Amino acid sequence: MEHGKPSTAADGPLIDFDAVCRKVRAAVEPARAHAVSLHDERGEVLWLSESSMGPDEHGAVREAIQAFSDPGSPGALVYDLGDSHSAVLLRAVNGRRTMVGAIMIVVDSRFIKQDGRGTLMVMTPKLQRALNDFAEMRPDGAPPPAMPATSKAPAPPTLVDEVRAPASPLSLLDETPSAPLTPATGSPASSTPAATAGKRPQATVTPQIDRLHAVLRRSPIVLHIQRLVPLTKGSQLKRYEVLLRSKWNVAPDAAPQGMLQTAVENGLGSMIDRRVLIELIGYLVRHPQIWKTTALQFSVNLTVTALHDEHFIKFVGLCLAKASLPKGMIAFEIDTPTAVKFAGKMTEVAAALQRLDCPLILDDFAMKTECFALLRLPGIRGVKLAPAITTAMRSDKLSQAAITAVVQMARVLGMHTVAKHTETAAEHEWLTALGVDFVQSNSMSAPVALDSLSKTANPARPPAPTHPPTSNQ
Repeated sequence: MEHGKPSTAADGPLIDFDAVCRKVRAAVEPARAHAVSLHDERGEVLWLSESSMGPDEHGAVREAIQAFSDPGSPGALVYDLGDSHSAVLLRAVNGRRTMVGAIMIVVDSRFIKQDGRGTLMVMTPKLQRALNDFAEMRPDGAPPPAMPATSKAPAPPTLVDEVRAPASPLSLLDETPSAPLTPATGSPASSTPAATAGKRPQATVTPQIDRLHAVLRRSPIVLHIQRLVPLTKGSQLKRYEVLLRSKWNVAPDAAPQGMLQTAVENGLGSMIDRRVLIELIGYLVRHPQIWKTTALQFSVNLTVTALHDEHFIKFVGLCLAKASLPKGMIAFEIDTPTAVKFAGKMTEVAAALQRLDCPLILDDFAMKTECFALLRLPGIRGVKLAPAITTAMRSDKLSQAAITAVVQMARVLGMHTVAKHTETAAEHEWLTALGVDFVQSNSMSAPVALDSLSKTANPARPPAPTHPPTSNQ
């Protein structure tokens, strides 16, 4: 369903979860909502104001949804998340009092107040209206079956859930000063029952993973890009690979290999992929002049975790829908050995990215039967040759034949070919003769900071002369 279109009849409510999040933030002012998330009746994420959710947040949602499934249960719960943060969960019900979802607001714990009876003081008229708006956007389905008290809670979702393309330009947070959450005069407390504070959900992951998750969220990063230089005349489309770099003072502009490896090994690689995509799309939204005058394409590397993260494709779709970028501008890149190892999953991922008009590029492509089978995947638009093929091309005829074979196959299939790590003019001449389309070379185009594109698109004007020019009369 298209964002902003009615979910049912023509006179139905508009599906605008972003607007609901903004209303929720405004309703709890002057306190600052660190995060707002919208969930369906099963606890699945529909919308997020932040780039990710931690395990404690997931646990709070899971426990609240289980409690909310009982029609006689309280409609507002609060959970301690640690680090002086608390999650306030609000149940959304339709006209038949059937639960259709929940809203979670993360705030500083010191702003959570209760009255003398232990009742949570949070619901205000503004917040009630936002809750009602959200309920009206949800399908009018039957209530989910209540979970037996003896049954175990469902398995926890992935640590990094889907996120929305943040508010314009992207991911702009309210900077209102913090203040306690207090009830407004005449607050309809009876319309949404409140409850005393719940216990902190039991951790579903190790403390080490929890700490790693927090570190990855706060690690400073910056994006660089490297242009793929065309060897022959053809398309005017400028292609770039997006490169993740560190902003730590000890290693400025260095690829954070340690951080990436640790994230992937602990199942958090897709969290890095999301951060990169949010940074990239946010930059493009803020600087439309760089792509409205020149056709551009940016390929973002995918970790193996993203292939198995069932919410990652939803996240990509939400970001692209919010940003309204030209089709095909955002591409994704996966190394061929990983694609071969998870060939079954690649079919599903490739088809989903094709539906989003996101081209897919195979990196480190080798001359192996299992590699050629990947060319049948939908949406493949580029092949980057493994350096082992190109390094020996000047002296090894078999390497020359291999490159020619890949080039010919790619042309028939409508794909472009790229040679990497080729630095000399002689190598580029050989690649041109063999029909390769692009080279990714530091000697021809070294990586630069992403923000250099906007500086190029908006060159600084020369300073005005301090004195008017003298006349020649």
